[in-house]
Amino acid sequence: MEKEKIIINGIFYLFLTTCFLLLWVKEKEVVELIKEYRGAFAGKIISIFNVESTVTQKGIKKTVNFVETIGSALILVLIIQKFYLGNFLVPTGSMIPTIMPKDRIFGNMVIYNFKQPEREDIIVFKEPVENKVLYTKRVMGLPGEEVKIEFGHLYINDKRIDSREYSNLGFIEYDTWTIPKKGDIIDIVPGANYTSEIKSEDIKEIQEFLLEKPGQLKEILPDVDFYVNGKKTGMVLDFIHDQKTIDEILNGKSVKIKIDENYYMVLGDNTDGSYDSRMWGFVAESRIKGKAFVRFWPLNRIGMMK
Repeated sequence: MEKEKIIINGIFYLFLTTCFLLLWVKEKEVVELIKEYRGAFAGKIISIFNVESTVTQKGIKKTVNFVETIGSALILVLIIQKFYLGNFLVPTGSMIPTIMPKDRIFGNMVIYNFKQPEREDIIVFKEPVENKVLYTKRVMGLPGEEVKIEFGHLYINDKRIDSREYSNLGFIEYDTWTIPKKGDIIDIVPGANYTSEIKSEDIKEIQEFLLEKPGQLKEILPDVDFYVNGKKTGMVLDFIHDQKTIDEILNGKSVKIKIDENYYMVLGDNTDGSYDSRMWGFVAESRIKGKAFVRFWPLNRIGMMK
């Protein structure tokens, strides 16, 4: 990770943490100040609507107090969850036995602002298909590495990974993929009959189809190949969220992109029941939100996750 980015993130977290510490130290003063402004706001509402009834005035003041209390608490919770400690529900069994369906986990939302993900990290990220759903998977391939799956094992740069078994499902099959790294050139190349086979020219329809039929990218993009520095590789689906790029692909034109961030290969521990990089390709570093590190629900299985 670049020093400049680390410094900027450090300044941001120093400022944000200082604000929280000041709120804690000056709690009484802050509460009194909020109370004063809250009363003034309620009084302004009463004045604007010329409310004369004492009962109605009390109702307005109680309503303002309630809304402010709930609003302040909600804002604090959202800030904490986004920047410090994320709270996530895992709805599927893709990470069995490490994470079971309906488990609730905490995510460290600070760590990847200062360091890059490492192999075996369990991460929470925004998937690249619909571009809004959060997934939880394990990082297994790092930027620049070559990955393949043979005889139930994942190989990284021809070295076998024995931590768990993996099936060669999806598009990886028996291919060797190169994981893109910052500065690499990505070529997206449509086949000769591409435009005659395409079923949709609307980016939203493409996204909806991929969401409804996971892993069936080739039905929408039937003859498109991805290359990293001239080597054929897995999918880099970030491009489907850019209409200009989609238009060029749909017209049978190749697209060349110099990427400005690292990518990762993520896999589910439940290899035969996981919708992961084997089906939809690599995860951009900017999509990674945090590191899942502890299960807090259900109570009988509270503990750190590895």
